[in-house]
Amino acid sequence: MSTTTKHVIIAITILLYHDRYLFLRRSKAPYEGLWSMVGGKVEIGEHIRDAAIREVMEETRATSVQDYRPCGFVSERLVNLDGELEAHFHIFLGSARIDDFKPNNREGELRLFTADYLVQHKKEFLPSDWYMFTSYISNPNYIGMYEAELIQDGHVYTLAYYREVKH
Repeated sequence: MSTTTKHVIIAITILLYHDRYLFLRRSKAPYEGLWSMVGGKVEIGEHIRDAAIREVMEETRATSVQDYRPCGFVSERLVNLDGELEAHFHIFLGSARIDDFKPNNREGELRLFTADYLVQHKKEFLPSDWYMFTSYISNPNYIGMYEAELIQDGHVYTLAYYREVKH
């Protein structure tokens, strides 16, 4: 593990806007250029639900967030080509609904997708977010725990594994 390895607690949200899902094309590292779920860092002292709603409102400029609920947890490791750990993300996944948003912000571009489009265009999305989304779509009432590892090669991210943690 490098001395610059980051340990980051994240809250991300599967956002439903009418009959489509809102994703963000990240403009900052890591994961720049890929479509991902809306979310970000949990601040010290902040509860997960509060962080998720704050991040949704900051990144989408939505006027409100409705029906937030937890959907799962992912322990995601980001490693370089030498197998060295660059970052370890503890991701709390939720789902919610919004009724409005502004398409562009400092974090990147926002765009709506149908569930079918997401399933069929896997390579456009951050690999672990794609797996989180498809797991949710297949069983929206299930709250799961997962482990993932992404290998970073420049701006390319390859998913080494995404697996459910069994009891």
